[in-house]
Amino acid sequence: MESWFLLQTKSKQEGRAVENLERQGVKSFCPMIKVEKLSRGSRVVKEEALFPGYLFVNFDQSSVSSTTVRSTRGVSHFVTSAGLPVKVPESLINQLMLRTDAGNDETVSSLPSKGERLQIIDGPFRGLNAVFSQPDGDRRAIVLINLLNQQVSASLPFASLVADERVDV
Repeated sequence: MESWFLLQTKSKQEGRAVENLERQGVKSFCPMIKVEKLSRGSRVVKEEALFPGYLFVNFDQSSVSSTTVRSTRGVSHFVTSAGLPVKVPESLINQLMLRTDAGNDETVSSLPSKGERLQIIDGPFRGLNAVFSQPDGDRRAIVLINLLNQQVSASLPFASLVADERVDV
């Protein structure tokens, strides 16, 4: 009987593992999502693994050896509990497939949204808190900074801003 199992892959080798498992007739699933990030100061949308370093495989242990699966290029090992590979419920796999299907254009963004509190980590305003107003091109952001009890608008590089976890929004 076929079951879903959780595998850990070698660093950034999820794609290689999926390709080699498929060649062996082992069904695999690596949920992917679209993520908006800054790369070298530019906004880019990349497809990334939802669970970096992990993927799910579906096979019948009576017809395919778990040693064969574990020895596949790109695979590190099975995730185990009490020495046995962890079985993943099929309902969870189905939910993940629905949420990450190719028709889903939802993008996860690591970029700030309007009104988000940020901390300035570089430049003349280093150490001050700011509120994100809007992007200023691909590499900069317009932020509002409190100086001398007045809100001042400034254009700063995205690389100089980080989310301020210390302040509740």
